[in-house]
Amino acid sequence: MSTDKHKLSLFDCVMLGVGSALGPEIFLLLGLAGALAGVQAVISIFIAFVFALLVGLCYAELATAIPTSGGDYVFSRRAFKGMLPFIVGWIVWFGNIVYAAFNAIAVAYFLKVIIPVPVGLTAISFIIISGVLLYLGMCTLKRVQNAMVAGLIVLFAIFVYSTFSIGDWSYLSTLIGGDWRATFSTAALLLIAFIGFEDIISVSAEVREPRKTIPIAIVATLLALLAIYVFISLAVFAILPISAVASSENALLDAASIAMGENGKLLFSIAGLLAIATSLNAAMTAATMNAFALGRDGYLPRKLAAISPNGTASMAILVSAAIIVVFAATEAVAFIAYLTDFAYFIAIAISTYALITLRRNQPSLERPFNVPFYPYIPYVAMALSCVFLLFMRPQSMLIGALWMLAGVLVYYLYVIGMNRVKIAFGGVLLFLSAIFFTAYFMIEAGYFSLPKADSFNLNGVVLLMAISLLAAGAYLIMFTGSRTKLTREQR
Repeated sequence: MSTDKHKLSLFDCVMLGVGSALGPEIFLLLGLAGALAGVQAVISIFIAFVFALLVGLCYAELATAIPTSGGDYVFSRRAFKGMLPFIVGWIVWFGNIVYAAFNAIAVAYFLKVIIPVPVGLTAISFIIISGVLLYLGMCTLKRVQNAMVAGLIVLFAIFVYSTFSIGDWSYLSTLIGGDWRATFSTAALLLIAFIGFEDIISVSAEVREPRKTIPIAIVATLLALLAIYVFISLAVFAILPISAVASSENALLDAASIAMGENGKLLFSIAGLLAIATSLNAAMTAATMNAFALGRDGYLPRKLAAISPNGTASMAILVSAAIIVVFAATEAVAFIAYLTDFAYFIAIAISTYALITLRRNQPSLERPFNVPFYPYIPYVAMALSCVFLLFMRPQSMLIGALWMLAGVLVYYLYVIGMNRVKIAFGGVLLFLSAIFFTAYFMIEAGYFSLPKADSFNLNGVVLLMAISLLAAGAYLIMFTGSRTKLTREQR
């Protein structure tokens, strides 16, 4: 992406990974985790850590064998041919875009605690600032990132220390037990809080000695996050009763105001701003790298891979930031968060399968780091990714599937260059199919109901229409003659 390559040290990588993970989750998800699992949410954190470690080891092998910017997309492109690599890059780009928008909205809400500001306009302002930092280059960004993460860790340490003498720690005897189904469900919710190492992978071409640095950075990032999350959650549960945690919109702020007096809420509002600003920087960096890689390989316009005079991918930054602004302007926090989860789980499942495929098809590929206990760890990580998808809300799965469908259309329209009349008609059928699928899910979720009929199930008819239109549209799109723009390698 830039001419100042290989400038990120091991310390910089860990700061990037920790900074990207310490976003809204530690502030906004702790109350929900407490409502779902009670104090057993601490155990959920350990379960999420174990899964993230399995995935991180797989990514360490892939990133050291293929140290090129682009992350999941680059791994899939090396392992597979045809449409799948593009779809992976498309959905990972989308995941980082919506996650950046999520962080921008969250940082605006935290700033609103300190001073009254309009949420939408403030979110857009932070996106612009982060984009400017990216344009100035990786060296400028990493200095800002490291300073913000260091300040955040100091604030967390002050809070935890202040709870030692005033907290009620008797609940520790109840950590083991409870509803294990709720504990695992909460682990699925908290997985996103550990995926900061994805951003290390996305900038692997910017890392100094990537084949040595990346595996250590991934493990160090996960261990640092585990320590932070466990100590913070233990401290919050010691200060607030579980009922207060479950009902709180921001349990960490409430606990800080009790443990640290009148200045506690203000101090941790500042901490929230630091956390989410670092996460926004990391997400925008990853989104820019994704767009750059797709443009570089011809899946999207090559202007996205254009390098500005100061050595940064200015067009990729501009386009990614513009789309982030659109999502941030909606201020739909929960909706955007679920979309992020869906995108990451899909990417993890495909990337771990890519590792298995590369081991089988390219055994001579140089691998400075080998995932231990192969093939068990990749298979377990891939299976768990699919299982955790079952815990997603149907609405997020539907919107995520529609985004993937849009990617299919982009692939055929831009990359393949198909007959426009047939592709347009096929697109209309797919759009109608999406409407019927949406109606079906809304009926099943109870948003509205159809009149009862004695002879047949009208909701079943809606589902049948959706499937029929999907099949017809897919047939027109996939089996129409084309003038391919793909290279021999991409085919």
